[in-house]
Amino acid sequence: MNNIESIQYTNHIPPQYYNNSKVTQPQQQQQLQPQQNSVGSNNNLLHTQPQYNLNHNQQQQHQSTSSNPSPQYRQSPLHPTSKLYAQPQQIFNSEWLEDLNSPDNSPSSSKLSKIIEEQKMSTTTAIQQQQQQQQHSKFETPSKLKQVNNFQYITPMSEKFEIEETTTITKLPKISSWKIFWSMLNDIVGKDKMAKVGQYTLRLLVYHADKSQIYLSDDKLNIKSINLKYNNSEKQLDLIKNFLKNPRDFIKIIVILICSIFKSRVAGVITGLSMYRQLLRFGKTPFRIRDLYEKFKNNINLKSNYINQANLFNRKTLGEFFSLYYGINDESILLYKFNFLTNPNYKKFVTKHESYGWYCETWLALYNAYENLQNLTQQEMDIKIQIQVKSRAKQLSKQLLGGVTIITTNNNNNGNSDDLKTLENIQFKKSNAWIDIYKNLSDLGFNTYTVFNIALPFDTWQIWMGISASVLSTIKLYRETKNKMIEQEIQKGL
Repeated sequence: MNNIESIQYTNHIPPQYYNNSKVTQPQQQQQLQPQQNSVGSNNNLLHTQPQYNLNHNQQQQHQSTSSNPSPQYRQSPLHPTSKLYAQPQQIFNSEWLEDLNSPDNSPSSSKLSKIIEEQKMSTTTAIQQQQQQQQHSKFETPSKLKQVNNFQYITPMSEKFEIEETTTITKLPKISSWKIFWSMLNDIVGKDKMAKVGQYTLRLLVYHADKSQIYLSDDKLNIKSINLKYNNSEKQLDLIKNFLKNPRDFIKIIVILICSIFKSRVAGVITGLSMYRQLLRFGKTPFRIRDLYEKFKNNINLKSNYINQANLFNRKTLGEFFSLYYGINDESILLYKFNFLTNPNYKKFVTKHESYGWYCETWLALYNAYENLQNLTQQEMDIKIQIQVKSRAKQLSKQLLGGVTIITTNNNNNGNSDDLKTLENIQFKKSNAWIDIYKNLSDLGFNTYTVFNIALPFDTWQIWMGISASVLSTIKLYRETKNKMIEQEIQKGL
């Protein structure tokens, strides 16, 4: 009711602008202001009931006549006391105002709905025609274009060609581990590494067997007394019969016998594996001497007093000298095992300098592995940046073209695949560089105590360092052999 009264009094129009139910131009200007200020109140006015307005207007008219018996001004027809409000209220439906509660009796609204439905039908038919044209266009690829639905209006930029990257994923062939180990055994380096693993593993087992035998033995029960007491088959049967009477002594005797037999049998295998590895390394010294001679001959000219210092004084030449130094001493030790050399003084010299040569060679290999790791890390960073730049360039091209993207060709796909292959190769080499670093550290841990005569932190320190170095070398060789075999299988498939 408050809204109705406020609208009735605010819509008061002076009588000079009212003429025969027609509103002049000044009246239109005045009517725009209340409509803008109270749109919601106008809607309430249109939906009020006429009977309520009639009773309310009669009451207001009675009050106004009693309070103002002699009006001084002419009353407007829009005044609350006018008889205009006694007429039934007319309802006007606007086709531009959307009110869910208002009745839709206007013919223009039905026409508008028909026009909207016709536009929707036309847009759907146009989209279907465009999709059919795209399927039969010259840009068609074996992979279907992605259909972009959810179009509301047809615009010049509505045709969008999505990027279809057809990358060919090549499945790597599976190679069994037995084939890889067999290929490693057919190589001299593989034989040396696997023999080293067996050698130091057996040394560890022999050490623990010896410790166990010493721990279980005493003055009455030891390997000598066991051999004297149970030296024939009858005594051995008596030992088995006495098992139920004294099982503790029986178990001790069996363990001591097993440890003793294991030591005697495996000790010869360890010596044989050590000699086998030296035989695999034997014979390289003459070729190393020849290589150094040729290198000096080609880089030194005595007639012109010219020396190519860049090719002579570098780390590669230093490594060749260390390898020659180690090889001479190592092969000399093997000749002593064959009794080809007999001088004891020279034997002490080569045994000591063999450790020196290996120690120097290990430090140089560690430095080279670290430098190689740094170079590979830089290459990995560069190739990753290159891949990111290419991906960012594709995204920028989409934004610059305004949504219209170009279908990629096989050249771009080949470029991406080449970059990924290069990155995988660098990461493979980087992992091998880390393995080299750990292997060289293990060799240094093994040989440092021998070179400087330092007391070992525990008895099996050198054995464990030898096992770790041999296992890491075998893992690196296994990875390289597997990679070569996979490449060979791929080339056969091509």
